[in-house]
Amino acid sequence: MARPIVKDSVDIRNNGGHRPRPLNGNGLVQARWAAVLALGALPILGLAGCAATRGTPQPAATQAIATDTREQQPTSAPSPSLEPHAGTTYTNETFGLSFRYPSSWYGPDVYEFTGGVRLAVGSDVVYPYGTGPEDRQPGAPDAYVIVIQYILNTAGWTLEQARVEQPWINDALAVLDLQDGESSTTARSLTTRVRPLTIGRFSGGEFLSTLSETAQTEPFFSRNVFLMDENGNILQITGTPDNVAVTDPRNWREAFETVDAANRENLYDLIESIHVE
Repeated sequence: MARPIVKDSVDIRNNGGHRPRPLNGNGLVQARWAAVLALGALPILGLAGCAATRGTPQPAATQAIATDTREQQPTSAPSPSLEPHAGTTYTNETFGLSFRYPSSWYGPDVYEFTGGVRLAVGSDVVYPYGTGPEDRQPGAPDAYVIVIQYILNTAGWTLEQARVEQPWINDALAVLDLQDGESSTTARSLTTRVRPLTIGRFSGGEFLSTLSETAQTEPFFSRNVFLMDENGNILQITGTPDNVAVTDPRNWREAFETVDAANRENLYDLIESIHVE
């Protein structure tokens, strides 16, 4: 495989552990913001940490509807494969967001915050947002988790205000110059742009995020989508291999890529099914 073109960059794998705040507003009119929408080059932030309970847990305060197109869900952890366009449709009436996911999967875990919502589904048990490792049970090997986050620009920020209030946006903006197949690297992470992407009124891009060749931390790999509409509302989708069975530590990346490839059709089907009112 040809080595990716590498540019100086920033770490966009996560947002420094800070919980995102709503990005609100009326027209973000600056040229850089327009470039975001035109180029579709912005990557999603890696939102690590997955969700909590078997079945389809939902907080009492959350208004949600899930319609299963199959007769019932199995009780055991499912295999990652699924025929296209089959599944359960979830609707969050509070934020006007719906999507379809494999009926054999777990979730969604629903976490609503001021100006936004975080939703998680997965091929194995999905834990509530914020559940620590000490409170999780050993899971099935080679699982896959998809997190969807929708953040409204309720504050009416301009681009410059958003850059101050939401510092991780600066990291996303820093990769605008990447072309498909190009990579951006830091001491900790390697980010590669995959393609531009549009969902309804939202435009942005898909990218891969993993450890750089020099990083010495725990292996990490995710496939991400970062999208915005003309009002500065943000839609993020992250697909992450979980509990990957690595037989040879020297080839951990290949093991993660294998799980990612096995679930890519599920992720793309979910992405294509997303509807935001």
